[in-house]
Amino acid sequence: MKRFIILVLIIFTVLAFSGCKKKAVEGTVIARVNRTVFTLEELEEQIPPYLSVPIDKKQAFVDEWINTELVYEEAIKKGINKDGKVEKKLELLLKQFLANELLSRRLEGEGDVSDFEVKEYFQEHERDFNSQIKIAHILLSTENEARKILEKLKAREDFITIARTFSQDTITATNGGLLPRYFKFGEMFDTPEFEEAAFSIKKIGGYSDIAKTAYGYHIIKLIDRKPTKEKITLEDVGMQIQQYLITNKQKKVMDTWLDSLKTTADIETNYDLIK
Repeated sequence: MKRFIILVLIIFTVLAFSGCKKKAVEGTVIARVNRTVFTLEELEEQIPPYLSVPIDKKQAFVDEWINTELVYEEAIKKGINKDGKVEKKLELLLKQFLANELLSRRLEGEGDVSDFEVKEYFQEHERDFNSQIKIAHILLSTENEARKILEKLKAREDFITIARTFSQDTITATNGGLLPRYFKFGEMFDTPEFEEAAFSIKKIGGYSDIAKTAYGYHIIKLIDRKPTKEKITLEDVGMQIQQYLITNKQKKVMDTWLDSLKTTADIETNYDLIK
């Protein structure tokens, strides 16, 4: 909750620094600092409708707003907003806020998931939900490198030796790519491509095809698979599946939309200059 409050107050500050004109007060004033007011309606707008926030937390939110307003006004008096470095940071924050707002509006209604889809996904992955796996992986920078390593593995070259030599994951490379524990299905939903590839391996000792994530290109080896201690049912993971499917749908929509924006934009990159 503290993080959420800080984020909202940063947004307030960005908008204020950006030179937004003060409007006539509309709503029920619940706090005032000099000539600036904060209304009950503004408070309610900052709390997501699905959260039930206790009164004392709302009061703490108002206290944070007061503290921020006091410091903000002092910063204006000292001309902090006219500092060149500060102006650049504020411009970046404003860009990020506006971009996130547009993305949020663009994705409205794009993540609808039916009960049928949730049940279908569980049926297809029931075995996975009721098992946990031990895996090792090799992380490469490019798809071309990953293809070459996969060919070495198919030629029966030693996985451990290759992982120690080529893997970009410095934490696991020294252990031959071995991850430190067993993983249950759903624990790696933040990298769904990696999880899908890992759980799709049928035989112990088998390899996945190349899995691309934000970290690079992975080749995964299944070391062991064993059942979970308790049987997992649809009721146990239904909400988790629904959230995953919503996120996945929205990501596909967002990626397609961003690709379309890139086709009409003049974009230049110089990645070779990054050191």
